[in-house]
Amino acid sequence: MPPQRFHLPWTDSEETPRPGAGYWFYALHLATIWGLALSNAFQGLALLWAMIRWKRVRPSSERFYATGMDRLLKPFALYAAVFVVSVLTSNKVPESAWHLRGLIGLTTLPLAFLLVRGERQVRLLFDILIWVTLGLAILGIGQYLLTDYGSLDNRIPGAFSHYMTYSGILLVGSCLVLARIVAGTGAKQLRQWLILIPILVAMVLTLTRHAWLAAFVVLTIAWLLRFRRLLWVYIASVLLLLAFTASVAPEHWSRLRSITSLEDASNYDRLCMAYAGVNMIEDAPLFGIGPGMVEYYYPIYRHPTSTRTHVMHLHNTLMQLGAERGLLTVAAYLWLMVAAAILSYRGLKRNGGLSGPRSDLYLGTLLTLIAFNFAGIFEANWRDTEVQRWMLFLLAVPCCLPNGPRDEIADEAGVSKDPAGGSPEI
Repeated sequence: MPPQRFHLPWTDSEETPRPGAGYWFYALHLATIWGLALSNAFQGLALLWAMIRWKRVRPSSERFYATGMDRLLKPFALYAAVFVVSVLTSNKVPESAWHLRGLIGLTTLPLAFLLVRGERQVRLLFDILIWVTLGLAILGIGQYLLTDYGSLDNRIPGAFSHYMTYSGILLVGSCLVLARIVAGTGAKQLRQWLILIPILVAMVLTLTRHAWLAAFVVLTIAWLLRFRRLLWVYIASVLLLLAFTASVAPEHWSRLRSITSLEDASNYDRLCMAYAGVNMIEDAPLFGIGPGMVEYYYPIYRHPTSTRTHVMHLHNTLMQLGAERGLLTVAAYLWLMVAAAILSYRGLKRNGGLSGPRSDLYLGTLLTLIAFNFAGIFEANWRDTEVQRWMLFLLAVPCCLPNGPRDEIADEAGVSKDPAGGSPEI
């Protein structure tokens, strides 16, 4: 007798996959990135739960290949393997070995494959990320209004130790809200605009130009996708915003005008960092000079006219990865990003495009990938653990969603009934 097949339920019913402790540990490790030690603790609990419940949470071979997990795990495994080799080939192995702790942080991606299953669970995590972003945005606005934070030399950091991390989180959250605006209608769109506005305001107040540029890119894409006939409204709004900024916020206007100016010290210094990075890659093209070694060796490789003699990183994600870990790591990183983008795009098309029931989830992932990697041209944002953690989850999203329309059978999404007759638990 063939095994019983049943339709995947999408309403609250006893057959819906029931999130277990592992899922909630995973959710909490994403929700608490504002307190990294706490987030790490929840990640450790999620990892421990997945190990204990391995036989129950591991995906079936059918689901593994049907959802495209193999397409992400290949570049992910290459990235991790080259990471280890780059430590072993470093000129200062003990110092570089300390960075191997980052391998634990990378488990956010495979843990999503094990602990997050189905649209409802993914959507709940998107809700959490958006509400956390909104809360952080309100905190940052409060810092600007009520404290001495706000100037270029003392920018608002939100709940983080650095304004760059803060702006990176705001950028990721804004992309998820934008996707809901594009996919929503009527009152739903209005609610999302009310969430997006304070997030964008906080981002502007950080005075972080790479986040501004990336946000502008995805805002333009989102507007063209949803309101193409009202393009003139978008252009007029941008011009009015620029005029308003020039008249009432001279410091922000000055930052905006300096984006393309080589007379700006930080812009010129980024070119000098690129010069140093290229030389580092030339000396160790395959595996780099070693994790954590850019800061140590920068004085040797720096351009003679650079304004800074010491830097923590090279302010460019690909340059930083290439210098520290070599071109193989750069290839693995790009492979991972492109694979996730392709899976998200195919999922979006397969589920009805922008009018599909999961369009906000797939589109949110795509917009975030675009914004994150565009911002990475000007900032080494992949090295920010907090931002990277959210990105690793979003990379896994297309593999956590059912591989088909909502009325497809449950086992195609990797969900089966509990043998005892209860709801499956993850």
